[in-house]
Parts: sequence; structure tokens; C-alpha cells
Amino acid sequence: MAGIILCFTSWIFSGIGFVIYGFYTNNTLLLFFYGLAYITAVSGYTSFKANIVQYNIDQLVGASADELSAVIYWHSAAVPISFVIFQLIRCAIIGNYIFLITFVSAGLSLSVVLVSHSLFKHKLENVSLIKNPVKLIVRVLCYARKHKYPENRSALTYWEEETPSRLDLGKHKYGGPFTEEEVEDVKTVFRMLPLLISVVGLTTNDEVYHWIMSGNQSIEISYGSCLISTEFGKFFTSVVFFLFYLLIFQPIFKRFIPRMLLRIGVGLVFAVCTMFSKTVIFFLVPPDASSVTPFTTPLLYIPQFFYGVAFVLIIAASLEFTVAQAPVQMRGMMVGMWLASMGVGYLININLKYGFQCTNEFMCTNPFYYAVKSVITLVFFSLFFCLSKRYKFRVRGNEINIHKIVEDHYHRYMTQKDAYEAAPSDTVIIEEETPLIF
Repeated sequence: MAGIILCFTSWIFSGIGFVIYGFYTNNTLLLFFYGLAYITAVSGYTSFKANIVQYNIDQLVGASADELSAVIYWHSAAVPISFVIFQLIRCAIIGNYIFLITFVSAGLSLSVVLVSHSLFKHKLENVSLIKNPVKLIVRVLCYARKHKYPENRSALTYWEEETPSRLDLGKHKYGGPFTEEEVEDVKTVFRMLPLLISVVGLTTNDEVYHWIMSGNQSIEISYGSCLISTEFGKFFTSVVFFLFYLLIFQPIFKRFIPRMLLRIGVGLVFAVCTMFSKTVIFFLVPPDASSVTPFTTPLLYIPQFFYGVAFVLIIAASLEFTVAQAPVQMRGMMVGMWLASMGVGYLININLKYGFQCTNEFMCTNPFYYAVKSVITLVFFSLFFCLSKRYKFRVRGNEINIHKIVEDHYHRYMTQKDAYEAAPSDTVIIEEETPLIF
């Protein structure tokens, strides 16, 4: 909820910036409010993105693996669906009206979310039984550093009145103050972190330009050329494959769904094909020397198709893998690390352009730039292949806190039911709401 509030605050700052831009000429004040809007928007987006998956899963008490997988895939599909709608509208509207439409739509959407959450939050599970994962990791690492070797017990140990059990001896000798489950949770986190290199490899190939999001309305191009230059093909491909998987493939061909790591590996292969096809296109089709017009050719739909498939395979499967393998108390932290991996890839992508003199502001047309990115993605694929072959999936016998969550849920339900039945017909029962913990 804090992420939505920060995004709404960013929207307010943006509105103030629009007013200043329209009526005043104070550039310092304008940059100040736009800076505040940008900082709060990024903070709100990351906070919302890192917690919404865990929050949705907490609502599905006792849900099956297929239902949880469907939630994750619909969560991943929301991004390309919104971009498809945005790009279709953006290329159809001429002038600066797209900024006003986007601003109003964002404000209405955030308002609907805030109002709906305030009205229905009493029907949602807001009980948090998760401990601080960072504190546990630090404590385990510090204890492991100080106790590298098991300590030998004193010979006077067995002079006690009762002989200690083997379990107690083993805990004093190896376990220290932590349970075996807690130590395995920390080990699982460090085994999972290197596999996030797949997300870095995907976002390194994503093209990030100012033109794709806002555009330059003074440039007059056709509707089709606008869709090509704004990477519409990759978003549309992702939407088609997401809908095909969720509505047709998963319900009918469930047994043929490959393993998560295999899907991620195949997605990296499509990511390599994305950069290789762009390298070939810019070698075969010499771009226009002008740097003020977007480069458009129908051949660009080929790499956009490859990237759309890679997005579906890597983003959804890596998020599903992170949620499935991460310890329950560390899911939020691992989803945050998953988002941080995306940010690392975008940093590599943006800063790599400066070394190749990409003069065109709409799309880098240097074929050597894409050749280098092909090699980088191939290195990421090789590393992921080696790491995934050595990874051992962790299988838990039971979920931590799941019985406690179910017990609290039905206990609260039975208490409310007894209160309603015992109260007179003219008495209003005020339900005690569980406090929302951010």
C-alpha cells in the first residue's frame, strides 16, 4: 500500500509541474517538482512491485500450485498488456494530447486502487507472520564465520544426572542458536542469487529510449512506422503468448509444460537471437544518415518477435522460480533482488550505447553495438547453463506458518459468526480490523 501512496504522491507532484510549465517560466522550480515526482515514482513502483506478488499469494490460503502459477503469470502479463494499449493510443494521437491523456489515466487508476483498497481491506488477509530475513542472514553468516569448525565437547559433559539426547548434542555441536530450517533457508538464498543472471541477460537486450515512452510529436510519421519504432511488436507478441499459455496451453497441455529452468534457458536463446537478428539487419539495411528521424523497416518485427518470446519465458518463469524456491520468510526480499537484477541489466544497456556513438536518438543503428550485446548475452547464457546444471531444487515437506495462517483465518471467521448469531437483531456488530503492516 505504501507503494501506491508514493505513486499517487508522484502524480500530484507531476500535476504541479504541469501547472508551472503552463503558467510560469521558472525552470528551477519546474525541475524541482519533476525531480520529486521522479524519485517518488521510482520508490513507489519498486515498493509496489516487490510486495504485490507476496501480498497476492498471502490471500490465496491453501491454493494449489497451478493457481499460484496463474497469479504469477497474470502479474507478469500486466506489463505488456498495458504497453500495448498505451502504444496503440500514442501512435494514433497527434500533438501533445498524449501527455494529458496519460496523466489523467494514471490519476484515475491510482484513485480507483486507493478507494477500492480502503473499502475492501477488511476482507483481505493482512496478518504478517514474516520475520526480518536480512537479520537472519546476517546472524547465520556471522555465526558461521566465528564457528568454522565444530567444537569438541568436554569429557565432563556426561557427568550429568541425565545423559543428553543425540539431538541436543548435535544442536550444541553443529547447529548453534539456529534451527536446521533457518540454515537451509540462508543456503537456498545464496544458491538462487547467481541464477538471477538470466534476468540481467534479458534486460540488457531491452531497448530503452525517450522516444518509445514520450516521443517527439513534431516528427510526422505513419501509424505503422510509429508502431515499429516504438517496439510495439515485442509487447504484442508477449501478450499473445501469455494469453495462449494461460487460456489454452496450461489447462489442456499441463503435463507438457517444461521445467522452470529449462524455460529460462530457452528464453535466453531467444534473447541471443534478438541481438543477432538486429546485427544482421543493420549490416544489410544501411540506415539513414539523419539523426532526427526514426529508423523504420518491417524487418525490425523479427527481433521484436524474438524478444517478446524471451520476455514471456524469462520474466514469468524466473519470477515463478523465485517465489517457488525462496523461503517463505524471504520471498519479498528475493522478489526485490529479482527487480534489482532487472535494474542491473538496464544500467548495462543504457551505458553501453555511449561507447558506440549512437547518434540517432530514436534507435541505435550501429551494427557493432548489437554484435557486442550478442556476445554479452551469449556469455550470460553460458553462465546460466552451468549454474542451472549444478542447482539442486529444494523440496520442503511443509510450508512455514501455513497451518498458523489457516487456523487464524477460520478462528476469526468462527468468532465473527458466533458474534452475529448471539447479538440481537437491532445490535450493530463492529468488526475489529486487523492493522495493515507495511
